Amino acid sequence: MILPKTKIALLNSPYLLNEPFYQHMPPLALLYLASYMEQCNFDPMIFNIESCVNDNGIYIWNYDIKVLFAQLRTFDPDVIAITCPYSGRWPFTQRLLHIIKNNFKNVIIILGGIHPTSFPEYCLRSSAADFIVLGEGELSSVELINHIFTDKNYSDIDGIAYKNNSDVIVNPKTIFIDDLDSLPFPAYHLIDIKRYEHLCRNDRMSQIKGFYFWLLTSRSCPNQCTYCNMFLSHGRKWRPRSPDNVLKEIEYLVSSYNIRQFAIIDDNFTLQRDRAEQILEGIINRKLNISFTTPNGLSAKTLDDNLIKLLKQAGALGISLAIESGSEYMRNEIYNKRLSSEQIINSIDLCKKHKLPVHAFFMVGAPQETEETINSSICMMKRIKIPSHINIATPYKGTEFYDYYIQNDIISDEIISHGTTIDLRVPPENIKNYKQILRWRSKLQFFNILFALKAIITDKTFLNFNTFVRFIKGIILPKKINYMSYNNILDKYLPLNYHGK
Repeated sequence: MILPKTKIALLNSPYLLNEPFYQHMPPLALLYLASYMEQCNFDPMIFNIESCVNDNGIYIWNYDIKVLFAQLRTFDPDVIAITCPYSGRWPFTQRLLHIIKNNFKNVIIILGGIHPTSFPEYCLRSSAADFIVLGEGELSSVELINHIFTDKNYSDIDGIAYKNNSDVIVNPKTIFIDDLDSLPFPAYHLIDIKRYEHLCRNDRMSQIKGFYFWLLTSRSCPNQCTYCNMFLSHGRKWRPRSPDNVLKEIEYLVSSYNIRQFAIIDDNFTLQRDRAEQILEGIINRKLNISFTTPNGLSAKTLDDNLIKLLKQAGALGISLAIESGSEYMRNEIYNKRLSSEQIINSIDLCKKHKLPVHAFFMVGAPQETEETINSSICMMKRIKIPSHINIATPYKGTEFYDYYIQNDIISDEIISHGTTIDLRVPPENIKNYKQILRWRSKLQFFNILFALKAIITDKTFLNFNTFVRFIKGIILPKKINYMSYNNILDKYLPLNYHGK
């Protein structure tokens, strides 16, 4: 007798933004989970969010709950797994969990993503989730599901959190996949490619416009920047895929789906220079004819003349560099970038030499920020003259940044765990110098435009209607999204008492 496969419904989490930023592709985490679950003889199905509503300047990405529930009833899953990849999505995830549990009372709900990984006890106690998978999810989720439907013994499963009567038990995440080549490629075959070609026609990801696929060639980053908590998800050890494995995935996606655009979303793609060179040379020598971008940024200290030349020849539409500040003190003493101004300037000059468009990431608003450090960033902008993105310094759980904010009563743990004020576009609510941080960001934006105007005008990825609208709505005239905004939108689009038929 052949037993039926365990059915797993994989869901994205709703969210809102104060700018029209369109991204229709399912999260790579769900695509990887689905392919690994298939390999383990499960039956996964991806239910992605595909629609965005403009509600008076607030852009809500959400399911049509009636349609979603009808699809779930048809699929009849044994487990519903939901990812919450950003803290700002937690209020929506929390509400969606409640509605799902009310309508699918006997279905096991598993929660994943960086916010539940950061706050497992809070997220379990305050939601309808039955379990949380911490960080990298392939191994732990499959082992957990096997135990759910057999002995229900969870004490030895690595990287999960679960309820035990009135207690929450957290098994720390200690095991990560060293051999990433052993993983199957993401399950793009589980989504309707033709449909996404249409849905993504106006999407943008850095320098990419239209339909693209994600590409993750390594996991984690050994650097220990004080504001980054991705090690909670991927561990502190950098784990690369082999160049041949990466190239085989690109070849497969090109031949199977005729996809020609990729977003390489590694945390540190060029950390091992010779590996990056082998990948880029393989793209060139195999004549794959693709274009790509690096939206998470590259480290300037890993770049040299040959690597930048190869990036350009292999099809890079442009790269982003995580500079964070023009102040050596802020960049290295506060952010722990271990990156000199000389390295930054040299890398950018080499990009200009090879005509490779380059953007910069800056942060503003850390507790140690002053007018002097802001002026240092302005001086850096004057020297490099490239388009820059100005983000707000944000204290994520697990970081030195977070510990400093909590220990010095700059912000409360409750505000961070609730997720309603975690947004790179505005400072956390209740922070004392909220208005000053916004003034600093506006000042940096002004001088960025002043000094980089020529680069902005000649950069097609900056000078377009979509980017102009995003700049006006997200930067110049941002719609403030506060706790009340979240509650009003939740009640409107995810009513607590919803009972679908």
